[in-house]
Amino acid sequence: MAGNDDGRAVAAWTTRDGVMASLRTPGGPWYSPVRVPGSGRGAADVAVAMTDDGLAAVAWVERGRVRASIRPARKRFLPATTISPAGRVALAPRVAFGLGCGPLVAWQSDEGGRSAIRAACGRGDGRFGAQARVSPEGEQASGPSVAGGPTGVIVLWRQDDGGTYRVRSATRGPTGGFSPADTPSPAGTAVIVDPSVALAPDGTAIAAWTLTRGDAVVVQSAVRQVTGGWTAPEDLSRPAPQARGARVGVDAAGGAVVAWSRSGVVQAAERPAGQAWGAAHDLSDPSSTSGAPSVAVSGAGSAVVTWPSVVAGASVVQAALRPAQGAFTTGTTISDPARPAIAPQATTSDDGVAPVAWQWTNPAQEPAFAPSGVMTATGVAGASTAGAPLVVDLRARPSRVRPRQPIRITFGLSEASRVRITARRNGSRRVVGSIEMNGVDGANLLVLAGSLGGASLGRGRWVISARPAGGTPRSLSLVVV
Repeated sequence: MAGNDDGRAVAAWTTRDGVMASLRTPGGPWYSPVRVPGSGRGAADVAVAMTDDGLAAVAWVERGRVRASIRPARKRFLPATTISPAGRVALAPRVAFGLGCGPLVAWQSDEGGRSAIRAACGRGDGRFGAQARVSPEGEQASGPSVAGGPTGVIVLWRQDDGGTYRVRSATRGPTGGFSPADTPSPAGTAVIVDPSVALAPDGTAIAAWTLTRGDAVVVQSAVRQVTGGWTAPEDLSRPAPQARGARVGVDAAGGAVVAWSRSGVVQAAERPAGQAWGAAHDLSDPSSTSGAPSVAVSGAGSAVVTWPSVVAGASVVQAALRPAQGAFTTGTTISDPARPAIAPQATTSDDGVAPVAWQWTNPAQEPAFAPSGVMTATGVAGASTAGAPLVVDLRARPSRVRPRQPIRITFGLSEASRVRITARRNGSRRVVGSIEMNGVDGANLLVLAGSLGGASLGRGRWVISARPAGGTPRSLSLVVV
């Protein structure tokens, strides 16, 4: 998920048929999901980004190559483009917008037994320029993180030279071309994982990662001011047997938040602009077991941290909010404990509205335990409400039929809901036929035989819509010949 300061947001995820995306307007509901054009079976590892004016981009891996699609503001996603070279398996795409590169997509690339970081810049027409190697030749590089802003873009990654580890970075300014690699952390034998980076509008960069010293793990951070290099790394957490998932966010003034999971407890440290890091503090209840968090900070300083957690045996999503100039709330469960939840992501706007999205799973599908849908909640100053049901993957089979030929209408629901199915002529707003049905969470089927709700579906082009109670409709086109 990604968003901007005025409350727009985009969420993207994969299904068996490709990449799905849903958009949220400021203060409004989530639109019905659409399939990103050009995405297909086998899509995985989705990343998204959004600008202040609503320009969005989504990138993913499909059949070993990175693909991406750009959505101009107030328009549809453009057809996907393959941007990584053939013959090199690609992993972990990351997306960011910055001046002179909109968007940047960076990924980990297999280079014949070693891995490298590569990147390409997109344009408003949906095309991407030539991809380039960002990490130096001969180095083993993995785990990219990216951030962007008015000064350009920055790429951070982990370097492993046969047991010697360090964090590396490179920047690309508005005029193009990546800088030589810099080193936020000194080389050493301590294992480094989970690099994360955020970029303030003035060019200040905040990096964070986890580092293992013997049997103890700590979270570290380094800061790169507008002029000068990286500061020496600073420990943000106390040593512990386990710490992971360090993530960082920054506001317009350069104030930062880093959150991580330490021995099953989500913690955070805050750094007011131009000041030192504050002491780490707990966001989750130590009686629960919490995983790696997601962090978002708006330009005005409101923040949200969300994470998966196991509470009383139930897999849930929790979140903590911080209004601008305020303090974090205690972590709150925002998902239904009866529906196991995974992979939460969040964004937040200047007014403190924080949409959170996650995937829920169906235990009945074991052993696959596959994702069954997407749920949302929106928090404001510690209060959260469940999102409206979403219609997922509405289809007609076949979509071109003869009069009275049976038609199978299938769709998924993010949660059980009463659903109204309507039919209208293409180009007309008048509904000529409708029925209501009790939809189940997961797959739903409706078979039509030439009519809907007593209205005959004669020759011509029809629009069939499905609207869940309290939700947004999704439509498909049907041709009767």
